Amino acid sequence: MSDGRGLWYGWSMAPAVKRRSKVRPGPRVPQQARSRQTREQILASAVACFEQRGYDETTTAQIARRAGIAVGTLYGYFSDKRAILLELLDSTANEIANYVVRSLEPDAWRGADPRASVRNLIDALFHTRTINPGMQRILWERYFKDPEFRAAVQAIEQRVRTALVHLFTALEAEGRLRIDDFATAAFVIYTSIEWTAARLMLGGAGTAIEPTVDAASDMLSRFLFRD
Repeated sequence: MSDGRGLWYGWSMAPAVKRRSKVRPGPRVPQQARSRQTREQILASAVACFEQRGYDETTTAQIARRAGIAVGTLYGYFSDKRAILLELLDSTANEIANYVVRSLEPDAWRGADPRASVRNLIDALFHTRTINPGMQRILWERYFKDPEFRAAVQAIEQRVRTALVHLFTALEAEGRLRIDDFATAAFVIYTSIEWTAARLMLGGAGTAIEPTVDAASDMLSRFLFRD
């Protein structure tokens, strides 16, 4: 039987009877507008259920009921609630990474006020915490329990850190950077600002957003650029 990670289901043999374990169909790829609509209803209903009840307490029956469909119909699109959450993770992760990477395009930094550019980056990182915040809380919870979710979150970090290194390499010729170890700088910047943003936007850190963004921008500007 499955261990919950998408491994194969075996065959079991009883005397004179060959029984196949119950295998739910793989995710259906919607081909028609109605199918796509049903799939979107399932995802939206799952988000609502996960946020209301928590991931562990949510069942596929509850998701199907909220979506107004039969449980069997849901299984035609997703094998279980974990598959639904992975789909939601993929869309959320890509939206977050794409948004931040766009703010790191070297052309937007060349010749610009470095403090203004840093402020735009900080704003982008903080803004990502507003993208499906309920889902982000659930995904961070799963981060410590499920290696596949942890790998997806780490993939976001790697994309942003790679973009930071690319930016530093492009800015190096201008002679304004104080740093010379780009990879380490990218790690420090991402992890410190991302954690600050997560605490502030998702965890209720008890401090105002604007002063925090100002302080983070000043700190990062001093770290990156010569006076």
